[in-house]
Amino acid sequence: MNNKFKLSSLALLGASLTLPSTLLAESYIVLTKGNKIDSSLIQEIEAQGATVTAQLPQVGMLMIDSDNGDIRERLSSNAKIQTTFADMDLQYVSPLEQTLPDISFEGQSINPPTSGDDDFYFDLQWGHDAVNAPEAWQAGVKGQGVRVAVLDSGIMSTHPDLAPNLNTALSTSFINGEAYNSPAGSHGTHVAGTIAAADNAYGTIGVAPEAEIVTVKVLSGVSGSGPFSSIFQGMVYAADIDADVINMSLGADIPRNCTFDGVHQPAKDCADLFTALNRVTHYVNKKGSVIIAAAGNDARDLNHDATLKAFPAEGNHVISVSSLGPVGWGLDTSANLDVLASYSNYGKNGIDLAGPGGNYDLFFTYGNAPCNGPVLSGFTCYVYDMVLSTTPGGWGWNAGTSMAAPHVAGVAALIISENGGDMSPVEVTRELIKRSDDINQPGKDDETGHGRVSSGY
Repeated sequence: MNNKFKLSSLALLGASLTLPSTLLAESYIVLTKGNKIDSSLIQEIEAQGATVTAQLPQVGMLMIDSDNGDIRERLSSNAKIQTTFADMDLQYVSPLEQTLPDISFEGQSINPPTSGDDDFYFDLQWGHDAVNAPEAWQAGVKGQGVRVAVLDSGIMSTHPDLAPNLNTALSTSFINGEAYNSPAGSHGTHVAGTIAAADNAYGTIGVAPEAEIVTVKVLSGVSGSGPFSSIFQGMVYAADIDADVINMSLGADIPRNCTFDGVHQPAKDCADLFTALNRVTHYVNKKGSVIIAAAGNDARDLNHDATLKAFPAEGNHVISVSSLGPVGWGLDTSANLDVLASYSNYGKNGIDLAGPGGNYDLFFTYGNAPCNGPVLSGFTCYVYDMVLSTTPGGWGWNAGTSMAAPHVAGVAALIISENGGDMSPVEVTRELIKRSDDINQPGKDDETGHGRVSSGY
C-alpha cells in the first residue's frame, strides 16, 4: 500500500460523508402506511411493472426495481403506500484516494516507544489515552458481554487482532456479489479495530478489547459505495440480532433541493429519505440498540448551513460525533489531544459528542520532514496525529469523523459492559454525556457537543 498521501486527497482522508453521486435509475424504496406489508400489496406493486427485491416488514419498507420511469406516479394512488422514492448510492470516500501510511505484517518487529505493553503498537494509540480506556481496563471493564455491529465496507476476518472478537456466524453482507469479508474493506477493518481489536499481545488494542464485533457490510469493499436500501437493511438486521451498539462511520450530505452534481432529483425524494431513516432509527432505538455515527468531514457548520443535511448523523436517535486530534504528537506526546480537526463538521445542534478522530494539519507546516520524537522511524510526523488501527495488510493510520465514531462506540461498549451488558439507548446516551469531558465550556458547544467521550475512570 502506498505510504504517501497526495496533497489533493487530504481533504477526503478517512472521509465519511460525501455527496451521493450515483442515482440507481431503476431502483426505488417504498414506504407503506402503518408499516404494513402483505402479499396483496406486493401483487399490486408488481402489477404496476415493478419487481420487489427486498422487504423490511419491521419498518414497512420495500425495495423495488422498475423500468417504468413513472413508477412513483403509478404507486401514488395505492392507499397502502405512503411514498415511493429513488434509491441512491452512498459513497464514503473516493476509492482512488484510500491511501494510508501502512505497517505491514512483515514490519511488525519495529519497536515503537514502549510502556511495556505486549501489543507492540498500543503506545501509538493516543486516542485510548484521550478517552481513558486503559483506566477502565485496569478496573476490569473491557467490553465483555457487549455486541457491537459495524456497518461499513466489510472486514478482514482473519486479521489476528480482529478474529478473536469477530462473530462470523452473525456477520453478513447486504452488497450484492460481496461477502462480509471478501473483498475485505480497508475502511471497515480500520473502524472495527478501533472498537474491539483484541488485547492479545499483538498489534493494536481496541477501546473495548473484549467486546464482540459483528460486521455488517453495507458498502462495497471495492468501490466504497452502496445504496441507501442496504444501509436500512443493515440497521434493521443489527437491531434484530440484539446489537447493543451500532457504529456507522458512513454517510452523505443530502442537498435540501435534491440536486447532485448538477443533476436535479425531485426534492420529495430527499425529504422521503429522512422520513425512511427516522422510521428505521425509531425501530432500532425501540429494539435497544444505540446508534453512533460520524458527523462528516466537510468543515461545515451543521447549525447554520441550511443547504445540506447530514445522513445519518442528523437523524432521530443518532449520536453524531465530531473529530478531535493532536497537532505534533509525534514530536511531543504531551500535546493537547482535544484540538478540533480542521475537516470536522461542527455546530451545537448537529454535534452530540466528540471523539479522537485524528488530525493532519501538521503536514501544512511541517511537510514530509522526518519525525525525531519517540516514535517509529520511517514515517513523517503528521501521521502520528492520526488514528492507528487494523487494515487488511496489517495496521495503518487514518483520520476523519469515521475514526472518531468508533472511539465513541468503544466507550459505549465499556459503559454497557460495566452495567452488566444490559442498558437502554437512553441510559447509554445519558452515561456517555455524564462521563464526557466538557473541554470547552459548560453545557453543549459547537465543537464537541456535550464533550469529548470518556470511560469515566
